[in-house]
Amino acid sequence: MTVSLIVALVAFSVSQDPYSEVVQTVNLDPDWVDPTPREFADQTSRYEPFRARHLLGSREVPDMVILLQEGLASQIGVDLLQQWIDDIEAEEYVAQVVEITYGTPEEIKGFLGALHSQGLQGAVLVGNLPAAWTAVWDTEVGAGEHCPTDYYLMDLDGEWLDLWVGYPRDSLPGQDGFYDTFQGSLDPEIWVGRIRVDNLSALGDPVAMLQAYLQRNHEWRLNGDPEPVRALCYVDDDWQWSGDVYKAAMELLYENVELFNRSVETCERDYESIRLPDAYVWVSPFVHSNPTSHQWLPAGGLTYWNEIVPIGPEAHFYNLFACSNCRFTTNNYMGGVYSFATDEGLAAVGSTTSGAMLFFTCFYAPLGEGASLGEAYMQWWDHISEYGLTQAELNWHIGMVLLGDPSLVPVMHLTGVGEEGPEAFVLAVAPNPSAGAATAMFDLAAPANVSMAVFDISGRLVQFTEPAEYQPGAHSMQIEEPGPGVYLVHLRAGDSEATERFVVVGR
Repeated sequence: MTVSLIVALVAFSVSQDPYSEVVQTVNLDPDWVDPTPREFADQTSRYEPFRARHLLGSREVPDMVILLQEGLASQIGVDLLQQWIDDIEAEEYVAQVVEITYGTPEEIKGFLGALHSQGLQGAVLVGNLPAAWTAVWDTEVGAGEHCPTDYYLMDLDGEWLDLWVGYPRDSLPGQDGFYDTFQGSLDPEIWVGRIRVDNLSALGDPVAMLQAYLQRNHEWRLNGDPEPVRALCYVDDDWQWSGDVYKAAMELLYENVELFNRSVETCERDYESIRLPDAYVWVSPFVHSNPTSHQWLPAGGLTYWNEIVPIGPEAHFYNLFACSNCRFTTNNYMGGVYSFATDEGLAAVGSTTSGAMLFFTCFYAPLGEGASLGEAYMQWWDHISEYGLTQAELNWHIGMVLLGDPSLVPVMHLTGVGEEGPEAFVLAVAPNPSAGAATAMFDLAAPANVSMAVFDISGRLVQFTEPAEYQPGAHSMQIEEPGPGVYLVHLRAGDSEATERFVVVGR
């Protein structure tokens, strides 16, 4: 992906108003009835006094905290949880496992806020834990919607208020358990993910499902993706005109993205029989949906939640531009089925209400540069909330959630570059940005054989310098002109490694 194309995509997102130009994915189930937050809590676990108990990992304030439903650790097993912590810390996050009671969302937010003030970067909630609920009037469809949201836990210092019964437009002051007024600083302070499987019990034992998820999480970190690495951009009729834009954004992460956006081919039969079983590592369907099905237009059939697991998807990651598909409060919600019930699923982003992600470049570009899912998701929210949240942004995005382990780094295996070892040396690239050639500069404390590899952001090797012996001191290597784009320079000196990102712009 060249810088010029990235600029063109950003210019597209700035010059057009996607909230008026793009058809909103809507919940096509006319019988859908939302519970109140209290009704939902009564269906699952009643609120109880908030308690938090440290179980595993650092005793210091962590970079990432795993919040487990109370009692879940003994069912999952300490060995799997410790393996998860070790895997996370291999990605340079200091991690901690804490069991918490089913307290209120406000108490969980307060707990995370206290940790963030001391350095917390992100969290993942595991099990049946509460969520904040919002009431937003959707001006596009002319109706109000209630939805659970985890952005409430990401925005630690904004003002979320319950000032109205119903919606603000109803002008009936009071409280009904739904946040309906948002003001102050509304940008995110931390990233948050969620793993919930107890309401997927029709597909197997929930504890066994969690154990299997943690094990394949570990195995993916060790083994990576099958070759060739391919991603699927599957765009149904209402969005087919912008399929090329969606594909180009995904190419910031994966070099090989296959686009299907012709009306005759995007349908139930094609998706279920040909595309979903194929060897894609990332799948992004653009389709009208409800929490438990996709509805292909104009008469392309339906894909139901209970059809997914038998198909055997090979994808690890999903971006579900599919209304309400990630509504984790609904039994058999499809985002959870894709991520936690299939043999290969690891994570999904999507919405709990009508709406989805837009400005995809702000999500895929950080991923392509080596960000974790949580970091990229937070950077996307940074863009959305940069000037506050308009009514259209609230309508489209307040239900966005990240399902799965936020510490996963989809690009980590594409470059062949692992984490830096404890003896990694300092590496610099100059000029950066560059108009063409650049120089990699490094210092050695002892003699070593040094090799250099340059990768583009899709993981393709564009230059390799064979190992040669260098003496202690300052040295440099020339980087050939690779063309406009974003690159990673990886140097190995003996047992030490270092990686640096640099950008080449057009002349």
